[in-house]
Amino acid sequence: MLAAAALSATGARAEPVHDIVFTGARAIDPETRLDAIRNIAIDGDRIVAVTTAKLAGRRVIDARGLVAAPGFIDLHSHATTREAATYQVRDGVTTRLELEIGTWPVADWYQAKRGRELLNYGTSVGHTAVRYYLQKGEGEAGLAALRDPAEKFAAPEADAPLADAAYPRLASLLEQGLREGAIGIGSGTQYAPGITRRELLDVTRVAGRSKSCLFTHIRFGSLVEPDSTLEAVQENIANAAITGACVHIAHINSMAMSEAPGMVALMRDARGRGVDISTETYPWGGSVDAVRSHFFDPGWEKRWGVGVGDLQSRSTGKRLTQADFDALRAGSGDDGIIMHMNSEATIAALLADPTVIVASDGGRIEGPNGHPRSAGTFARVLGHYVRETKALGLNEAIRKMTLAPAQRLQSFVPAMARKGRLQPGADADIVLFDPATVGTKATYGDAARPSDGFRYVMVNGVFVVDGSELVEGVAPGRPIQSEIAR
Repeated sequence: MLAAAALSATGARAEPVHDIVFTGARAIDPETRLDAIRNIAIDGDRIVAVTTAKLAGRRVIDARGLVAAPGFIDLHSHATTREAATYQVRDGVTTRLELEIGTWPVADWYQAKRGRELLNYGTSVGHTAVRYYLQKGEGEAGLAALRDPAEKFAAPEADAPLADAAYPRLASLLEQGLREGAIGIGSGTQYAPGITRRELLDVTRVAGRSKSCLFTHIRFGSLVEPDSTLEAVQENIANAAITGACVHIAHINSMAMSEAPGMVALMRDARGRGVDISTETYPWGGSVDAVRSHFFDPGWEKRWGVGVGDLQSRSTGKRLTQADFDALRAGSGDDGIIMHMNSEATIAALLADPTVIVASDGGRIEGPNGHPRSAGTFARVLGHYVRETKALGLNEAIRKMTLAPAQRLQSFVPAMARKGRLQPGADADIVLFDPATVGTKATYGDAARPSDGFRYVMVNGVFVVDGSELVEGVAPGRPIQSEIAR
């Protein structure tokens, strides 16, 4: 009898032993507004406890002095390589999504990545890619053309409207991509001037019928009417209102320049009247463009509010002269430039607006003269705009990089309801960083440098950064897909 009682007492006192336990972290969960010292337990791929109670773990990590937050969700990443992912995880990113431009065919894109990715991954179905596929001819001819992604945005077809015979196929192919799991529709509208207003409205209708979202690089980036950013924003507000679709405008900072805060106010007014429209910014004053793109057609200086001296070569890192610009414009090859067109005050105002999401628009790491946003977007927000300039608070910055993007998607991407949160039941996508040192080392002219301050980063319960060191040989990233029409 006494032995049985002792065993019973021992059993009552037994506590579970978790896979990983972080102790004494400053835990920030933007959904519940938790900001307090907590112990955090992870079992498998889920968070199972965020508590003041003592926890037992197979591995216990002292997290005193560190902030624990949900992993950052990048809605706008063209950084599809493994090398780029190694920079992104050291910037706190655990989910990267290619939503602005998207891809086609969608099923093939997901299949190629399965079991290979460091980060969670997802894509939209690409309006621009689908129309190019139709213009080149469906079947193998169209697929062969799509295998050269650089060509499809410079091809003459981008300037031409879809032929009447091909036009009815556009909606059905977009719908096919959504059924294959695409996260909405991506439209690089400015890259394809042949997209008529009727076509964009019809594409937005597809997003509305499927209860998904149109992610768009809008038609114009210009301070000058006609063909101004204002007109492009108004077009998308109107399309969202007409169709009932969600519309998300990519990088308003690089489309509206000094007028970006005003464009955000316009969208906020529309949201107040029931229109489902949103936008994002990255925390840098420059954008990356191809020198022979439509962006630099005659009159570009007035449209963008900049001059030749505000352009920086991505090959040499030097600011351009007029002779340099003319030579590049008349040449061949992929001559990219960085255009410095936003002030510090403009970026700070965008980050301070509660409706604006943070996203990187990052790409491949292409040496020192690439854009630093590819390596250091989220750390720059935390280091420069939170700690140094105090343009926004830490909790709000974390919300903009976690819960806000998750909530933008979760109505048609159910997996996102478990992301962007630091609470029991959420996916174990977690970052722990030192708030005193977190920041970006990447800068213009020295862009290929990983961010500082991230001590631990987990993707689905697997360490990808452990003790500030990149973990080799792991691929815990999982596909993020919609469940439209399934």
